[in-house]
Amino acid sequence: MSDALGPFRAILLGATIPLIVLAAWQVASTQEWINPLFWPAPSTIAERTWDELMGGALATDSFVTARRLLIGFVLGAAPGVFLGLAAGVSRVLREAVYPTASALYVVPRIAMLPLVLVAFSINDPARIFMVAFSVFFIAFFSALSGAEQVRLTHLDVARAFGAGRWRTIARVVLPGAMPSIISGLQVAMGFALIVIVGTEFLAADQGLGARIWTSYQVFDFPAMYAGIVAVTVLGVVLNYLILGSKRILAPWQR
Repeated sequence: MSDALGPFRAILLGATIPLIVLAAWQVASTQEWINPLFWPAPSTIAERTWDELMGGALATDSFVTARRLLIGFVLGAAPGVFLGLAAGVSRVLREAVYPTASALYVVPRIAMLPLVLVAFSINDPARIFMVAFSVFFIAFFSALSGAEQVRLTHLDVARAFGAGRWRTIARVVLPGAMPSIISGLQVAMGFALIVIVGTEFLAADQGLGARIWTSYQVFDFPAMYAGIVAVTVLGVVLNYLILGSKRILAPWQR
């Protein structure tokens, strides 16, 4: 019985703090303990979010942001994971790539935006590149770390049975590094969402970031919070999709 109620109990416990915060916010805003202009009541935000969603504008901006985010995420994560696994197997490649990757990883992404805009102009390729560049290094380091944690015994057995380098990567290193890779991709997705929204603040006329920034500039705070709600929902859904893939790609880990 307790096992059956486990998921529902986890949901209730997880929702407790947000519900308390929202209830306190609702009371404080309606009683004007806080300025309702800047902190509109959650009920007002929910109503505006629904209106924007039914009107189609919020759904359109959500789709635009999600498309940019997912394209950039795939373009950054796929080569990052591949190169990270290869560097984990090859010491020469690791020594050649690691210093450059470490140096570029610490460069603030927002500082690169003017250069990226010069290279790609104010179009979707610039926004997608910002996401891909940010995701690449997180995927690379998580894959490299996972590959380095694979037991040497497993590698020796694979080589003893005549497995080449690429077969060893596909059959031994990749499964062994998968938990670390998925954890890294979770972090990368959250970071990618921050990057795409920040980029849309400064260099876009569509998308959730542009919606939030424009609403702030005209003091339309309910619309601004509606955009923030949409970003939050998008991030939660994508995070759970990556987390759910762990059950398929790494079923031996609960």
